[in-house]
Amino acid sequence: MMIRFFNACWLLVALFLVVNCVDQALAEDLPQPTLLAKRGALILDDDGSKDRGGKVTIELNEGVGVRAALGIWKRAESDSNVWRSMWEEGMGHPPVASYRGLVAKNLVVEVTFRYGPNSESWHSQFLRIAADQRPQIKGHIVSAWVNLNGPYTEKGIVIEHVPPRGKQGILMDHQPLSSEAETWLTATLEIVGDETLFRMGDHVAYAKKEEIGIAKNLVSLTLGTTWHEIKRVRIWHAEENPDWKANKDTILKSREPFIPRPR
Repeated sequence: MMIRFFNACWLLVALFLVVNCVDQALAEDLPQPTLLAKRGALILDDDGSKDRGGKVTIELNEGVGVRAALGIWKRAESDSNVWRSMWEEGMGHPPVASYRGLVAKNLVVEVTFRYGPNSESWHSQFLRIAADQRPQIKGHIVSAWVNLNGPYTEKGIVIEHVPPRGKQGILMDHQPLSSEAETWLTATLEIVGDETLFRMGDHVAYAKKEEIGIAKNLVSLTLGTTWHEIKRVRIWHAEENPDWKANKDTILKSREPFIPRPR
């Protein structure tokens, strides 16, 4: 009984510390704390200062660039570095911003964003972070969703592996989600070896599959069809956090049980 009590206390303390670190990072625009990964060299820091839109890749850092070719992209205000994506009924694919030219196996991807209200029947609210190897694999090695009501996957916090068309994909994790429109949020995707951890606030999703370990050369952000805004995107190389194995069970304890299944 006493051991269980101390274990419960330790879990509460650990979660309290992580939440406080996240709040401080948001307030100071610092990177979020990582749990599975240890950050390495910074691959890119997209603070929104450079223009974008159309089928042009804008260089951000030593051959790594951003392209925002799908949807409508505008600065939220004329003097703002926040970029707003929009979509109109009948436009086809929802808005996408893709980060091209990186070469990495292990990554930390951090996206600070918010979404607007659904005011039209065709509006949807979601962010999908995908890590890919293009054009070799016409699918998504890791596809991580904050999905309030989009039609493309389960509603909630989701991690998938999406192979080329005609092959069977994997729904690797599916967790409940609660968030509010017009609130700034930060989603962090950590990929190390055959494991991935996806977090936003106190939401946690996790997967371990061989397919996750494939090398990546592109990270894309797909957004819902109401307005969405992106404040900052940062991507780092990564290696395993030396504390991960010791803390893994505690970190994942808040997840609901989920058995991966075909998608």
